[in-house]
Amino acid sequence: ALRIFRVVHGESHGNVAAALGNLGGIYQQQGKVEEALATHKQELRIARRVHGSESKDVALVLNSVAICLRRQGLYDRAMKKYEEAHEMFRSLFGEDHEKVAMVLGNMATVLDKQDKDAEALAMEEKAL
Repeated sequence: ALRIFRVVHGESHGNVAAALGNLGGIYQQQGKVEEALATHKQELRIARRVHGSESKDVALVLNSVAICLRRQGLYDRAMKKYEEAHEMFRSLFGEDHEKVAMVLGNMATVLDKQDKDAEALAMEEKAL
């Protein structure tokens, strides 16, 4: 499907980004984290071109990129992507939205992996 979308719509189209997102998710499920990260980065570049620098779609892809970075143990880089996604979701939907809570929970996981237990607990409580 990805090849067909690229031929029909060109590289910078929402369908191409969506297909890349699906492929990245499959790679994640298969434990192919490097492939997933590369695919989500391509998706992010297209999503930013298609949807602008701040959108729900871009924030979701940032979250996917952060998950890949977290799974590679690149916690500082993951946290930066989570923070960017959090800020986007918060500005788009307000503090009390499920996507905001989702990213806060993911940020708490990073803090936990870094043995920052008190900060992780505070972040998790903020997500509730």
